[in-house]
Amino acid sequence: MDQNTLAIYIHELRNQCMHAQASFDLFSQALNNQQGQGILYGGQMIMLPASHIASILWPTRARARNRGESLRKALQLGEKHALNDRRLSEIWDRIDEKTDEWIVSTKGEKIVFDFVGDTASLGEHAPKDDCVYRGYNPATQIYTFRGVSYNLPAVAKAINDVAGRVNALFRQLFPEQAKAEDEQRQQAIEAQRAAQDTAAAEQKPAAAVTAPADKLAAQKAPVKKSPAKKTVAKKAPAKKAAPKKAAAKPAAKKAPVKKAAAKK
Repeated sequence: MDQNTLAIYIHELRNQCMHAQASFDLFSQALNNQQGQGILYGGQMIMLPASHIASILWPTRARARNRGESLRKALQLGEKHALNDRRLSEIWDRIDEKTDEWIVSTKGEKIVFDFVGDTASLGEHAPKDDCVYRGYNPATQIYTFRGVSYNLPAVAKAINDVAGRVNALFRQLFPEQAKAEDEQRQQAIEAQRAAQDTAAAEQKPAAAVTAPADKLAAQKAPVKKSPAKKTVAKKAPAKKAAPKKAAAKPAAKKAPVKKAAAKK
């Protein structure tokens, strides 16, 4: 394999490894949020770059085997590898025909579509493993697609192994680009740290001012309540005015007595 062809394939393998990492991040986020469709979508997105990497490094067609051998030699990869799985490398080949075959093979059986959880929990309605079209079991970390089960931790470990080898060779082939990417990554990290430090510095003074203000308000509150107690004492004279009105009423009763004297 010439250097130009090797460089192109290393670029592509590196991109597929990054796509796999992004897919795992999406899958983990959906899993933490317990989003069923997000889990299934993320799992399927993991299978896409994993299959691409497997088919490049371990091709099943005879005409591509020399290319696979050359790449594995450059990356020092052996035949025994978790990604060396024909079911994985050919997962998307003839996908419509394979769906037809799955439908025929499961005819008369109980089937399940897009299920997250342990199918055993379905009781008498639990299907066989090969009758699950798409599903994920959080307990076993098994992702099933069209009746074929894949261990996601094993897939992740295998992709990480390939990614480490690919990145090391990428640095040898493209030292300047690797250096530039390292600098950009470091700048991004420093900018993030600076933003975090700035946010922390802005929050500290606000907290220091707020605490004394709250204490001061708490101290003044009892002082304002004391005048309210004095107003209760002013109501006492109002009760003395009531007897004066009572004294005026007997005077009104004497008037009929004077009229009686006029008749004599």
